[in-house]
Amino acid sequence: MSMESGTIKRIICGLIFRLKINRLFYRNPFGYMPWSETKNFGTMFDILEADVVCFQELKIQSKDLRDDMVLIPGWDSYFTFPKHKKGYSGVAIYTRQSKISPIKAEEGITGHLLPTGAARNTSYRDLPEDQQIGGYPTIDKEDGVVLDSEGRGLVVDFGLFVLIGTYCPVGREDSARQDFRMAWLKALDERIRNLTKMGKRVITVGDLNIAPEPIDSADAWEMQKRLGPDSSEMLEWNETPAKKLLRNLCEPSEEAVMVDVVRQFFPDRVAMYTHWETKINARPGNYGSRIDYVVASSSMKDWFESADIQNGLHGSDHCPVYAVLKPEIELEGEKRVLLDLVNPTGVFVGGERKQELPPPPKMSARLIPHFRGRRSIKDMFQRKTVAKVVSIAGSSTQEPVEPSGENGKARVLAPAEDADLPSTQVEPGSRLAKRPLDNEPNDDPLDLPEPSQSTPKKARTTAVAWTVKLSKPRQTGRSSQSPMKPSSQYTSTLIASESSIPADCLENSSQLSVISNDDETTSEAPKPDTTPKKIVDLAESRASWNKLFTKPSAPLCDGHSEPAKKMQTRKPGLNNGRWFWMCARPVGPSGPKERSGRSNDEWRCDYFKWYR
Repeated sequence: MSMESGTIKRIICGLIFRLKINRLFYRNPFGYMPWSETKNFGTMFDILEADVVCFQELKIQSKDLRDDMVLIPGWDSYFTFPKHKKGYSGVAIYTRQSKISPIKAEEGITGHLLPTGAARNTSYRDLPEDQQIGGYPTIDKEDGVVLDSEGRGLVVDFGLFVLIGTYCPVGREDSARQDFRMAWLKALDERIRNLTKMGKRVITVGDLNIAPEPIDSADAWEMQKRLGPDSSEMLEWNETPAKKLLRNLCEPSEEAVMVDVVRQFFPDRVAMYTHWETKINARPGNYGSRIDYVVASSSMKDWFESADIQNGLHGSDHCPVYAVLKPEIELEGEKRVLLDLVNPTGVFVGGERKQELPPPPKMSARLIPHFRGRRSIKDMFQRKTVAKVVSIAGSSTQEPVEPSGENGKARVLAPAEDADLPSTQVEPGSRLAKRPLDNEPNDDPLDLPEPSQSTPKKARTTAVAWTVKLSKPRQTGRSSQSPMKPSSQYTSTLIASESSIPADCLENSSQLSVISNDDETTSEAPKPDTTPKKIVDLAESRASWNKLFTKPSAPLCDGHSEPAKKMQTRKPGLNNGRWFWMCARPVGPSGPKERSGRSNDEWRCDYFKWYR
């Protein structure tokens, strides 16, 4: 899709490429095509053809921000991080400076957090009215701070509309987190409705962690086909509080103030999923759920020219969701150019830039003290380096000396062409080692003293005739000093030349058997030991130990004769924590319960075996 001037090309719900810097970034998007070719955010945004990009579940802290995340040429960014729990949650919004620029930005959705640079104990909702975004929910300060402390929401005002980027909590209906989840969803719902009452338009993007209809969940869709839509199981599934809240917020509910933009373009599309369970490898078979959304005020539904999911783009267990706004919209009965309305007044007139952008809101990551006034790494290296000359004892050209070389000599290295060498001044009378000049006769560039003769020289060891002593009979008298031939029956020997054996090892060694060429001594040879000896095969012993510590190989599944994969059960009960083998293929479109034993089936078969 080509970039058109005057079009806000895409609003991307991009959790999708979960930024997980420390381990990277997780699920690192740069490990996948097409991001792996360039590995930078600016190019990623260009490939997405995006002008506004929203990330969820960053899983980093503010101290983990790097230059390549903040100082992206042509982009502004806004972040919120969890205040207490590390490596958890987090939301970011990026905006392209050439197309769209916010006038206000806030962290959190309740307005109880403290803005950057504000007076002490002055929250967003305590600011003067012209500095607020407004529409704050009715929630007390203590609860509001708790809700916003997990880094789950950003609110950015573009004038024409307010953008909310959110990562809603997940939780089963019976879990302890359900109260927190519902408190967050109710605060978000109230903020959207309050902004609408103020006459403002709202676009909310992100991971809502809700599949409101059976068509949005593979589990529910399969259950409905088996049991019917009026079954008690389906009625229970439909009536959960989170699903009811989202259905009431969006059309066609009578209480609706928003529209599900992607569903508006594909009202009957089945299996339009945005999330897949990685543990069961559900993505190849498209057995997932739709929990990522672009929802907009009902008054804006005619402003979008397209919206869809991008399930072909990988980077995490989610896929991107986008919406495209038209370059011209109808506002209050007249045609208006979109760029004029989503930037500060006077920056664009008739779709053409007339003046530079004012400074971004104080929450912009470029204004964080660590990044304020900084340049990117690319800009830093564009300055030309000037080489300095080393002056030693009047010599105009000097070369660095490498302290160690072959045969104990130091060798001179030619300086690199772009080497940046420090300038050195030498005081008169100072004693410096001076190497001979090129025109002086000398075989070596720099002579170093030879090692002391008293120091024994190290011989080069190739393979030494070390004998592994398995049995040594007690010997007395002269017989212990008599030379004996080593018996191959009791020793394992590596053969080497005598010259390669260290001299100190040839003398007084109890584990080297050396045949002497000196005059034979007259002594009686000891009687051979007739006690049976156990012969140890070192290779066999090593193999047995390796076998003991080697993990067992994976068995082959019955359906495909392919190596199975090992999994661990997490369900409460007697088998909790036990490992088992199962077919490694992905689940099919009907889910994990519908397994096949046929070898020609491309999906998971019903193979199962306990690990131990």
